[in-house]
Amino acid sequence: MWIRGKIFLKEFVEGCINFDRRIKEIRKDCKPDISFPSDALILPGSVDMHVHVRGLELSYKETVTSATSEAIYGGVTTIMDMPNTVPFINSPEKIKERLREFDNYSRTNFGVYSGVTSNSEVEKLPIAGYKVFPEDLEKQELKFVLSSRKLKVLHPEIPLSLNQFRNLRRTWQEIAALDIIKGNFHVTHSTNYETIRISKSKGFTTDFTPHHLLLNGETNCLTKVNPPIRSVTERRKLLRALWEADAIVSDHAPHTQKEKEMPYQLCPPGVAAVSFTTPFIYSLAMKGIISFDRAVELLSINPSKILGIKAGKIEQGYFADFVIIRLSRWRYSTRFSKVIETPFDRYPLDSTIVSVIVQGKIAYDGGEIYPVRGVNAIEDSRH
Repeated sequence: MWIRGKIFLKEFVEGCINFDRRIKEIRKDCKPDISFPSDALILPGSVDMHVHVRGLELSYKETVTSATSEAIYGGVTTIMDMPNTVPFINSPEKIKERLREFDNYSRTNFGVYSGVTSNSEVEKLPIAGYKVFPEDLEKQELKFVLSSRKLKVLHPEIPLSLNQFRNLRRTWQEIAALDIIKGNFHVTHSTNYETIRISKSKGFTTDFTPHHLLLNGETNCLTKVNPPIRSVTERRKLLRALWEADAIVSDHAPHTQKEKEMPYQLCPPGVAAVSFTTPFIYSLAMKGIISFDRAVELLSINPSKILGIKAGKIEQGYFADFVIIRLSRWRYSTRFSKVIETPFDRYPLDSTIVSVIVQGKIAYDGGEIYPVRGVNAIEDSRH
């Protein structure tokens, strides 16, 4: 297939892309199958390194189909799934079951993380890496994971953080976790600038979330999240992450409306807005707050590089995954997720996603999601 329009190749240029599942050729002129209008911008699909898809026994919260459809609606063409569903994913049998579920139902490309384990058979499977939760920092199995060359993703808090009132989960506990780890680590959902600064000084990569940047504290169950939202001072310092962190993630963590209506002390933490991150970052680029080059780094290039996948660039041999956007004011809401209320509802955005292409096929046309079948990005990138 040939498409034509304004393509992001370090800067926007008029041109054509020829592709099937991978990009085959980029040139100036062609007879396109699809020609996008002059106000549309063709960018690489976004890669979200941190998504809690749910599914399996938690399908009442979100299914693979609903989560990945919502991701497509938000311009995300590749997601990486966290292992803390039911059953927990940290054995060869459960990983294979999880991969089959994604093979059958995912609308995006995907990868899965394993939980901490000492099972050497897990190391042989096409996983994205290991997720290390605070409670894992005291487990014997951590030694095996630390010895692995695969990517490790750290939730940066210490075990103490989980056994006290939420208002006592301080930033020092987040920073303290960094002294326990070593090797190929990525530090996820950093809530303050010091976590990013110290992580990078230790050679780790980092990301942050929109909710830790934008939400004005934890005011109700909708804004309750782990790690907690920090003070206004810390959130203002975290603005530096837009220029200094390696990536931005959604930490999409869906729960039912009934669960979120429980008393604050009992309701489960999590913000479900996988479709918010990409239009938010490109809205900042539209306003000139960050450059498009930096926006593409945060959303596509750097996550792909950290994961070691052939995505995130419009370049020959890379996945034919594209998001097409244009300047248009709208107010955010979810559309395909089972979650119908988020703390970002009605947030004004200037970047509208008009089309998404996954594996060389139209996955979203601005109205409908189509049943495009994603691939295991970790496994497929080896070929």
